[in-house]
Amino acid sequence: MHNRFIYNDKLWEKFVEKVIAADKPKTYKQFDNTFNFAKQNNKIKSLLKDSTLKKVGSHAFAPHLKILVKTPRYKFDESIDTYGLETKIRPISFSSHFDSYIYSYYAFALTEAYQDFIKRDRFDHCVMAYRSDLGGDCNIQFAKRAFDAVKSMISNEGKCAAIALDITGYFDNIDHEQLKAKWCDLIGEKELPLDQYKVFKSLTAYSYVGKASFLNHFGVDTEKAEKCHNLLDLIPDDLAGPSYIEKFNLIRKRQLIVRNKPKLNRDGSYSHKGIPQGSPMSSVLSNIYLVDFDRWLSNLGRLMGFHYMRYCDDLLIICKSKDVVYLNNEVISGIKNKYGLSINIKKTEIIEFRANDAGKIRGFNIKKLGGRTTTKANEQQYYQSLQYLGFEFNGQNIYIRPGSLSRYFRKAKGRVLKTMMMAYGKNSKKEKISKKQLYFRYSHFGKRNFITYAQNAAREEYTNSEGVVRLGLDSKSIKRQLSAHIAILEKELKKTSQEFSNARNKKLKK
Repeated sequence: MHNRFIYNDKLWEKFVEKVIAADKPKTYKQFDNTFNFAKQNNKIKSLLKDSTLKKVGSHAFAPHLKILVKTPRYKFDESIDTYGLETKIRPISFSSHFDSYIYSYYAFALTEAYQDFIKRDRFDHCVMAYRSDLGGDCNIQFAKRAFDAVKSMISNEGKCAAIALDITGYFDNIDHEQLKAKWCDLIGEKELPLDQYKVFKSLTAYSYVGKASFLNHFGVDTEKAEKCHNLLDLIPDDLAGPSYIEKFNLIRKRQLIVRNKPKLNRDGSYSHKGIPQGSPMSSVLSNIYLVDFDRWLSNLGRLMGFHYMRYCDDLLIICKSKDVVYLNNEVISGIKNKYGLSINIKKTEIIEFRANDAGKIRGFNIKKLGGRTTTKANEQQYYQSLQYLGFEFNGQNIYIRPGSLSRYFRKAKGRVLKTMMMAYGKNSKKEKISKKQLYFRYSHFGKRNFITYAQNAAREEYTNSEGVVRLGLDSKSIKRQLSAHIAILEKELKKTSQEFSNARNKKLKK
């Protein structure tokens, strides 16, 4: 970038065009009202265009609003040798509506600079998440690239290995000083300019209010909270006063604002770590932080002949079988010693693709094997597919990940139940359900849902929502997985409808 002034008219015009084209106004609840960017973007522009940098430099960024997002996951548990349901909890922080557009512009500008940087240093092929220059590629193409790398190496070497690693608590453990240094390198400056430093501080020494704590403290239920214009409206004027400042002073007084404070280490020192996950800038900062790591591992891949890919905190290496132990140890020690991050050993998967007793290439769980030799009688218990970005490859066929399918069916069944409750509930005017919305959301009759996405993945090629032709995974196995989705949806509709109808008739007879 080599420019202390991050704003320019051309970049601003591109940003405005992108935001408006997305046609997705931010409607989540925060402490300020929603912001109509299409009509009011000059307010953001006036801050950014200030050549003295003082307007952003003195801007008071509001506390984030933190919620906990619970995601059910259907996952294989090696301890009980079967699939089980677990719930992943992720803290997501929402910026105020006004602040989110400031962050979004800086994210847009830094992403452009980041993409130029990794292309110039020739390691742009290994970073896949949070980029705008991939020509419409999505997880389908990223998974294809990984599985094609496996096939290619098997073709050349006869066998190969895949190492899938997960960084533990990535966003919570990003070191502030290192992040600042990488940010400076990216823009070609020794220190961050005033405005960028203010943005940096607002995302490192950030503050937040827990949504659940806020609602509980003021005795507000979730339904009422969803109907308000902003969360401060839920605080009675006679309790704090009518103004924004008065209500925020009450929140501070009651100690509902939490700050990201330095963390005490075991040796008595303090660590300054963590950025809020969910901020418009979190994604680009997560890429900037590991820019040297990605370059190092990409260059090592060229020397040793392996493929390296990173999607945020998920790392994947496709390598020669003989290099597995060395590369696994190098990544674990390198990311810990240089970046203060750790690899989740429990989530690490090491899979070797080689011929089974029948001569067919299959994936074998190296960790489970533990050095043991497979035989015709026992080899099936060591089979393991490479799971990547919602897909899996067993050496022969590509599938939709079982967890993704089970989550789709759970959501579909839940929506069927909700639809029936609306039709047969006490406030319903007629016992009639609307199947159109159900089919639009949960079948191939819709335009952009899980089923249509999976069907695109199954094809040899498809046209995406931007009208661009992309390569799919060309998988008959995925087509078979999806073949019964309509029958399952209709069966659930019929079953649930009958249950509600029987309950209504039983109640009328009484």
